[in-house]
Amino acid sequence: MTDPELDAALKTALAEPPRRVRQLDLPDGRRFWLKRVERLSGRLRLQKGDPAQAFAVERDGLRVAAAAGLPVAGVVAEGPDWVLMPDAGPVLPEVVDAKGLGEAEKMQAFAEAGRALGRLHWAGMAHGRPAVRDVCWDGREARFIDLERFRHARRAGFWQAVDVVMFAQTAFTLWPEDARWLDAALEAYAVSAPEGAMAAVRRLVWWLAPLGWLAAGLSRARPGSRELLAVGLTLARLRR
Repeated sequence: MTDPELDAALKTALAEPPRRVRQLDLPDGRRFWLKRVERLSGRLRLQKGDPAQAFAVERDGLRVAAAAGLPVAGVVAEGPDWVLMPDAGPVLPEVVDAKGLGEAEKMQAFAEAGRALGRLHWAGMAHGRPAVRDVCWDGREARFIDLERFRHARRAGFWQAVDVVMFAQTAFTLWPEDARWLDAALEAYAVSAPEGAMAAVRRLVWWLAPLGWLAAGLSRARPGSRELLAVGLTLARLRR
């Protein structure tokens, strides 16, 4: 690395007790993120799977997507169990909450997120879990982070449809009464995605209908669950 300030900050961070994600702020105002293999206990490891494998999948996804010119977080440096990425801007929930941004720019951020997902799908890839918190906005471009479930996928196929459902589910979980942001993303995705992509989403939604019935039943016992409420909202919106 030929950046003394960044090199020093990285060495210091790597010498500290491991943390899955660590923020590195340099004196000149630049910000980076150090991501390391997550360390899990036995129970969490059973629930979440092998963290080393997830890390390897993410690193491969970052490399493959970046090589294809797709909007993912960049990699400045890497080691056997870590990657260093430049800050790509706030994630979409932070964009919505930002007091200094107008609605037009917030809508643009979500539209670019939809276009970015369409580009990823055109390239024959699937993010695997494109939650709204896994998309960053730097004022010009939306970029994906957390590619731990990245995979190559058939255009307009099952896994790409899952991406869209996941994005919508996480949006409705946060904003159940305000679909503006999601609508902006879906409209941009529809014109940017491979032919047949939205039809694949609708097919998946029909297959998931029993999940909607189950969520509706469970919500009676847990009326405050935003996740359960979001299931029905997601399926209804994507069924159109």
